[in-house]
Amino acid sequence: MAHSKNRSTRPQQQQNEKPKPNKPTQPSKPTLKVIPLGGLDVIGKNMTLIEYGDDMIMVDAGLMFPDDDHLGVDLILPDYTYVIENQHKLKAIVITHGHEDHTGTLPYLIRDLEVDPPIIATRLTLGLIRGKLSEFKMDNYPMQEAVPGQHIKKGVFGLDFIHLNHSIPDACAVFIRTPVGNILHTGDFKFDQTPVDGQVSDYGEIARLSKAGVMLLLSDSTGAEMPGVTRSESEVGKELQNIIDQAEGKVIVASFASHIHRLQQIADAAKNAGRKIVVTGRSMLQNTAIARELGYLEIEDRDYIDAYEIKKLPSDKIVVMCTGSQGEPLSALSRIAAGEHKTIRIDPGDTVILSATPVPGNERAVTNVINQLVRRNARVYHKGSSLVHVSGHAASEELKLMLNLVQPEYFMPVHGEPRHLMAHRQIALDVGIPPEYIFVMDNGEVLEFDDEGAMVTGTVPNGMIYVDGLNVGDTDHVVLRDRQHLSQDGMVTLIMTVNMKRRTVLGDVQVIARGVSVHDESFTEDLTKRTMRTLKRSLEDGAQINAVRRAVRESISQLIYEKTKTRPMVIPVIIEV
Repeated sequence: MAHSKNRSTRPQQQQNEKPKPNKPTQPSKPTLKVIPLGGLDVIGKNMTLIEYGDDMIMVDAGLMFPDDDHLGVDLILPDYTYVIENQHKLKAIVITHGHEDHTGTLPYLIRDLEVDPPIIATRLTLGLIRGKLSEFKMDNYPMQEAVPGQHIKKGVFGLDFIHLNHSIPDACAVFIRTPVGNILHTGDFKFDQTPVDGQVSDYGEIARLSKAGVMLLLSDSTGAEMPGVTRSESEVGKELQNIIDQAEGKVIVASFASHIHRLQQIADAAKNAGRKIVVTGRSMLQNTAIARELGYLEIEDRDYIDAYEIKKLPSDKIVVMCTGSQGEPLSALSRIAAGEHKTIRIDPGDTVILSATPVPGNERAVTNVINQLVRRNARVYHKGSSLVHVSGHAASEELKLMLNLVQPEYFMPVHGEPRHLMAHRQIALDVGIPPEYIFVMDNGEVLEFDDEGAMVTGTVPNGMIYVDGLNVGDTDHVVLRDRQHLSQDGMVTLIMTVNMKRRTVLGDVQVIARGVSVHDESFTEDLTKRTMRTLKRSLEDGAQINAVRRAVRESISQLIYEKTKTRPMVIPVIIEV
């Protein structure tokens, strides 16, 4: 999806410049390659490689969560085959912030690497990563803390971290110095003028570093379709306080476990209302513990109680912070809504706040949870009814500000669906970047820079890796297609016994249907007769066993479609004796 396959020459370069005659041929210099492996097709699985000669760094290693089309899939990772094939070049893994769409692939990638390049990130981000890696028994993996304003050297690359606002503390942009030119990768960001922790984005550092010249800007596109400026996170705190103050029973707030700023505002509102805080959900327990230990989440011990002690207090003295804002089936909120949670139940008059926006694909699951809660006579607040969530991503005017601060020669929108990338491209055009200097890329495409300019020069392996239980990469699109087929049309299994030497059928055909209405005796009889006729004809024609199966499958599929207008999966099972 790159805007142009033709070489774009930087403004200060002269096109068609020819070498002087008789000049000795110089050894060719390596080119700089920018290779996005994820984050340019969906929201999530962000991963970008910067490569020069025998040196390479990775910026972010995220995952995405499955939607309704990914039946049975637990997680989705970017295809990092190219990284494994070139791991000898990998000098560092740079993480911009602690959200799982930027960190979640790390345990799987590290397990497949034979080298151990350090993970470089800020303090809270490293704390969250350590918590995740410990679940995979990777406690001793090398890490290096990055401090905004500090310069780090890895191979030919120089790294500077710039503090930016997002929906989690310690989010940073990364300024990458390369032998060809400077690159600025924003990570996820917004320009919040009244952030919860009081630390505004470091505009001065962005401007200072950009004065050295930015050859390429890679900028967050998630909010590119939103007009104006994203509302401040602090506005959510005021609404949460109002709701909690007015609530009569217990209050249950579902949020992303990594949204530390939101959790702080929930905790502050609970304390101001004279309520104790209960935390439930595995990731919520883990992340709050890490954030409290590192000083990013201030909850005093006297304001915090264990979920098993909840019955000791009146309902109007409790605020529960839990996972499940996306309607995940096994999350704390889903179990509470279904009446299956061990310690927390919904009583009439309780208040539930979904303090998040449904990730695309999760809308139905979230709606189902809301309906379950309402049936239990809970009062439910969500983004559609109250200001209980704001985005952590820059809207169009903030994206213009970033472009004008940085003044890049080239621009690549990242982190978004194709519609977000194209909207960001239009924003870049609006602030004056020529179209030939804007590259809207596809995952796996290689953007190459040399002394003459930039050009998309090819592709590397790319796609999705599905995590299905303990299996990583074994599930593919064929498996998912079969699961969708089974879920929509069901399955019919035909069990037959044949003597291949004598070419005869032994006994009757057994029909087993799942998800298909074949209870009518005449229909079942038709299936049996058609199967027997097809079997005998195929055997008499001398067909081999695979050809017999295929003939039965095609014949029965046609019969079922004629009778029901559905196409279930037909599985002939032939027992040879």
